[in-house]
Amino acid sequence: MKGKRWLLAGAAVAASMACYTTTYRNWRQKEISRLAAGSNLIDTRLGPIEYNLSGTGPVILIAHGSPGGYDMGQAFAKLFNNLHYSYLAVSRPGYLRTPLETAPTPEEQADLYAALLDMLAIDQVSILGISGGGPSAIQFALRHPERCSSLVMISGVAQHYSEQEIWQSYSPLKRISRQIYSKIVAFDPFIYFVLPFAGLQPAGAAATDLVRTALLYSHRKRGYDNDMEQFEKISRYPLQNIKAPTFIVHGTSDDEVLFADAELLASQAPLAQILVIPNGTHMAFYTHADIVMPALEEFLQRTIQLQAAS
Repeated sequence: MKGKRWLLAGAAVAASMACYTTTYRNWRQKEISRLAAGSNLIDTRLGPIEYNLSGTGPVILIAHGSPGGYDMGQAFAKLFNNLHYSYLAVSRPGYLRTPLETAPTPEEQADLYAALLDMLAIDQVSILGISGGGPSAIQFALRHPERCSSLVMISGVAQHYSEQEIWQSYSPLKRISRQIYSKIVAFDPFIYFVLPFAGLQPAGAAATDLVRTALLYSHRKRGYDNDMEQFEKISRYPLQNIKAPTFIVHGTSDDEVLFADAELLASQAPLAQILVIPNGTHMAFYTHADIVMPALEEFLQRTIQLQAAS
């Protein structure tokens, strides 16, 4: 009898695994189709770039983090939840459908943004760099000041960045846990498993979309690897030459992009203001959205009013 029960239990487990595998594969294919259907791929004078443009009003160009894609920009727009703006969410080169060869460096990515604006007949944008989107956002403000109405940095990279150097500053236990975490979040079946729980968090729809931006890592890996290579090459940007009003959001306990990046930018960009989130982590823009989003809206509104008056 015991042998029969074990046999039935084994059969039940095997059937469950088969069902899970089939369901997961179907879901993954739907995610691939969803991402492709939710964006446009346009050929600019500098090469193709994937984007999504939504909303009405002044345009905010969102340069996503590392890893990411245009879907991260959409998730941020949903978290901001302001219907008075248009959101131009791009996939930086190497992510999703934007070829890496189009523009590997932050400088080239900034020029690619300008070429995209030409194609869309958009004169000016506020550019918002999230985490690893920071270098290309800064370069856009430096290289195309006439098209940059303001610069927003959200936990953004603003100087030389080496993930390995930062990891070396961790304790051995923290280093091991971060390495394990990095492997887990790049594992699609894990994301598939936890995704339903994301909706239970505050701002559930935005939380779900943010978790989704970790999906399909194989479609984002080239961009991530390139980012790490490019960021290590950064020496020092001429931040004092940024002409646009600049708004910086950073948590003091961010151990992924250090608070020193925000301090450097705030001290050198002439028109910078910083919103410090005490004890905030790299995700402070989400965990403290009730503070960050109203402050961001106030900054953007003030910038628009000043430009209209000038």
